[in-house]
Amino acid sequence: MKQQDLQNTTSVTRALIIAAGRGIRLNEHSQEIPKCLISVGEHSIIETILTTLQRAGIQEVVIVTGYKKEVIEQRLGEGSQLGLKLRYVNNPDWHKKNGVSVYAARHYFAAHEQFLLMMSDHLFAPELLHTLMQEPIAAGEIALAVDRKVNSIFDIDDAMKVMFDGSHITNIGKMLREYNGIDCGLFKCTSGLFEALAAAMRKGDCSLSDGCTQLIAAGKMRGVDIGAAFWIDIDTPEALAFAIEKLKV
Repeated sequence: MKQQDLQNTTSVTRALIIAAGRGIRLNEHSQEIPKCLISVGEHSIIETILTTLQRAGIQEVVIVTGYKKEVIEQRLGEGSQLGLKLRYVNNPDWHKKNGVSVYAARHYFAAHEQFLLMMSDHLFAPELLHTLMQEPIAAGEIALAVDRKVNSIFDIDDAMKVMFDGSHITNIGKMLREYNGIDCGLFKCTSGLFEALAAAMRKGDCSLSDGCTQLIAAGKMRGVDIGAAFWIDIDTPEALAFAIEKLKV
């Protein structure tokens, strides 16, 4: 790939957040509200994410909802209180794999647009976001934030593992036996992601990792080493407690 084919980052002003699932492993803390609205300190998980995005220069966020979507929309509104414009996409098939939720937002992003993608239950330090936003990607590519500190991952068994050659990802999956990094759940994308998900779709269902596998096979999935930056996937009561403690520091 020629260096001039890589596109810089200054035009990244929009993000996509997947907030459609239920998060049953945190039911005791959620009291049946969507997991992204669980509090971590003074704010909910998703409000903490949105604040970080706004401070990084993101202006508009598309949020894919599903389970109790009206609760999320009522809580966040149009986003003016956060300095953002929020748009909502409903995924009626929210009980399916997360790739379906990502694909539901395909019409909200232009063919040559670069945008961020993240999960609504992952918290990350601002410097991690800035590192990813500065990564140049070519048309059709995506870049994934990768944590190479594999011995410090909070819940390594549940983590999405990757093989990373320093510039591109060569394999991804939770069950990988050989890996040298962990998927942080934060991506810089082009429309190539939606094309990959369409190719991976089987009987109306696919995971985000299924789409990533398509991109890996085409050599279009870059990896970005996050260095020492903090992040956490809040998937269990233990992870929630850990995140709350970290935010106090």
